[in-house]
Amino acid sequence: MEAAYRAMAEGGIGAVAVEPLARRLGVSRGSFYWHFEDRRSLVEAVLGRWEEEATEATISMTGRIADPRERLVRLAEEALGEAPRDEASGEGIFRRRAFELAVSDAAEDPVVRPFLERITERRIGYVEECYRALGFPAEKARHRALLVYAAYVGTVRLFRDLPDRIPRGEDYLAYRKHLVDTLVLGDEIGDYRMA
Repeated sequence: MEAAYRAMAEGGIGAVAVEPLARRLGVSRGSFYWHFEDRRSLVEAVLGRWEEEATEATISMTGRIADPRERLVRLAEEALGEAPRDEASGEGIFRRRAFELAVSDAAEDPVVRPFLERITERRIGYVEECYRALGFPAEKARHRALLVYAAYVGTVRLFRDLPDRIPRGEDYLAYRKHLVDTLVLGDEIGDYRMA
């Protein structure tokens, strides 16, 4: 599964193929079928892992924070990650970004689509819950959650599509803080907290 996750992050959904993965791991095709019924079951397992690690675990971790404002800040910091470095290492946040882009790029794939829809809905819904906990009316909470998630998705895309436009080092941390201050928190939050 780890090899399939890496392959998808590096080469998209098409890179998750039994024979190349078996070769990469130095095992026979037969040993693959010992663990997975077919390629589809492998892709589903990898997407399930992504759902658990990149969504449910993060929601669980931030959900333990009592203050919804602080929960939103921690969630944004976790999602946006640290300052970009050499992404060639393929580790940590960089591999996660590459994987998320691979999933997004394969949105029309019949195996990927249900996972992508469910995970996206879960993430947006969780952000919306946080805004509701801050006192936002339902419609404003929904709109703010969509805006914040769109900014996240756009930032992740820019890492790949226009990497020179994304600040580096301390400048990235300043960008992340600005995004959190402007979109995640915004001036309105104080108004709703007082209500």
